[in-house]
Amino acid sequence: MSQRNIQQDRRRRKRVSLACEPCRRKKSKCPGEQPVCSHCARLNQTCTYISTRRMSPRLSETPAIDARSESSIDGPPGMEYRLGHLEAQMTQVLQSLGRHGHADTPSYQDHTSPSLPNWNTNEQTLPTWEKVLEVAKAFLIYCDCQPLPLFHRQTFLANLGHRDPEIIFAILALATRFCSPALIDTINGQTMSQQNLVAYYVEAARERVIKRVLSGPVEMSTLQTLCILSMIDITTPTDGNTHRATIHSSLALDLARCANLAFEQSSIQSHVVREERRRCFWSICLLRRLHGEDVHILEFASQDSLTKYPKSTGTAPDITKVDNSGIEVRIARGMKDEGIVSYLLLLSETFSRTAAYVKRRGKPSDFPPWSPQSEYSKIIALQMESETRVPYVHRFKFSGLADRSADDLQSNRDYWGPWFLNQFMYHTILCLLNHPLLLSLSLRNHRSTIPEIFLQHSSDMISTHTSWIVYFVRYFEEKTFRISDPFLGYCAAVVATIELQLSFTEDENIRKDKQERFGSCLSFVQDLGKEWPHMAKMAEKLKALNGAVSASYVPYTRTQDKSLVIDLSRFWEILDYSSGFSDDRGSLFGSTLFSESTKRASEVSSTTPLPEPTRIGVSSRTATYTTPSNVEFVHQDADHGFNTGLLPTQLGIYGDQYSMLAENFFSQGQDFLRTTEDWFTAGNL
Repeated sequence: MSQRNIQQDRRRRKRVSLACEPCRRKKSKCPGEQPVCSHCARLNQTCTYISTRRMSPRLSETPAIDARSESSIDGPPGMEYRLGHLEAQMTQVLQSLGRHGHADTPSYQDHTSPSLPNWNTNEQTLPTWEKVLEVAKAFLIYCDCQPLPLFHRQTFLANLGHRDPEIIFAILALATRFCSPALIDTINGQTMSQQNLVAYYVEAARERVIKRVLSGPVEMSTLQTLCILSMIDITTPTDGNTHRATIHSSLALDLARCANLAFEQSSIQSHVVREERRRCFWSICLLRRLHGEDVHILEFASQDSLTKYPKSTGTAPDITKVDNSGIEVRIARGMKDEGIVSYLLLLSETFSRTAAYVKRRGKPSDFPPWSPQSEYSKIIALQMESETRVPYVHRFKFSGLADRSADDLQSNRDYWGPWFLNQFMYHTILCLLNHPLLLSLSLRNHRSTIPEIFLQHSSDMISTHTSWIVYFVRYFEEKTFRISDPFLGYCAAVVATIELQLSFTEDENIRKDKQERFGSCLSFVQDLGKEWPHMAKMAEKLKALNGAVSASYVPYTRTQDKSLVIDLSRFWEILDYSSGFSDDRGSLFGSTLFSESTKRASEVSSTTPLPEPTRIGVSSRTATYTTPSNVEFVHQDADHGFNTGLLPTQLGIYGDQYSMLAENFFSQGQDFLRTTEDWFTAGNL
């Protein structure tokens, strides 16, 4: 071989020794920068060198460059290079076999045997891998299926090290709140508050996920990260976060559509991958529905090709212990059971329709609620249809809830988490549809034609389903069971607004009972506020609403001051879950899209009290009320009287969704009071 050929061969070997693994495999020219070459950085791919393939358990530390690697740069590769190259290839083969092995085997890998990460994060600091795993375990306990069923539970911890870094940052941001502050409270040696810690991890996850969306490749972890970021944003009451949450969930849905995630992929051999694809798609749908957005599933795929519901991992109650002679037990055993998560996802479609109904804020439609063509009737029919598909094993009657301890619930939390969410969603839908305020506003054009049976139906619905929510809230307190799903706090807040309105009555016993029920709901929301900032803000709004309404109440034995009105905007902030907890869009939108709107005029509703349902042995209200023949409207700056909720009437004509005459507000609440306390025997799912 000539001297020239020898020199060319040496230069070629030198380039090979400098090349990172991705460039070497693709036979691309590698610049050789370490720890990440510019070629890999441009393609947004993991860059590893032979000497840095073994990852340190502490991700924040950059592995030192191996001395053998440095020496190989100065001379032609010899035995050390060939051994290192062979070792890298063997590691790759073993990792590939391990992935295929646990993916194709029928039995799941034990989630108590987590893997080390196979990626490096030099530009962001993470806790030690042991601490990351502790947070991930807290995620499984308090976040999985509460509400989003994002991950394959049995292999979640085992595969955590193989997941992309953005999902690790997102999990840390969401689940750190359920860990001891001492576990993770420092970054780069600086002690940080939980709020700043969450913000740090959120920003790290967002930077990576947006980079993937713009430059690719978009993976399933990209969509999972967007879901978690959306949930964090909607639960963090800072300016712009509510809109950012919608953007994240919308982006996840669009990417799922483009990737055909809604299609059941029979070609995928790994049942773990198939299951996680299902969980990812349906979590996106659930998230959108909780935001009050209607997701038209059949626009993604036909009924035959639509991906299946995810499997439930928890253990349902054993109905074989129930008396075999009961006809319900025989029916229950014969019904097909798709798991509690499936029925939660099914019911979420009804909730999204209900949330859209609430957004109308009681605006009258062409059809009264009792009409089969009304949205009220359609939602009721949809809920009844979905209820017929729920097997008895998942219903309250077979839950044995009263006999279960907190340890029983905690040990099977992956079942009881979605079960409680399903129950709360079921009852909240009916509470929203029959909310005294919403019904009164929607019936303004039908005062003279309200059927008696509809009044009784609405009254019974309110009495029954508010009682179920209060029952569960007090059950959690009695069992000292820690609830972590923030959506349950919203449900309790909805019931609190109803209990507050019904508490203003001349009947001392009823008033005391309703105030206690309001207090139970408020305490429940406050407890959730310890982990979820938006629930803490929700509790503040409930207390402010209580103060404002109480200040405008006048006993019925005295004449109600017709100059007093109730500021209904306080109600809408609570009832409309997707309305957000931020009052300003300016932090997200620029001046060309966002400008300060003129101060909202407070408005008086023209609604009058609903007629009282006729019941045997029930006397009418002791006081009589005069409905104004003509309605006075109020025009007032939004900040005037805001602390008390009282607004003086002035001449003006506006809509009916912001304020209501105090006289009408308090009197209509009495129409929904029910004297019989038989709610516990009916109305439960």
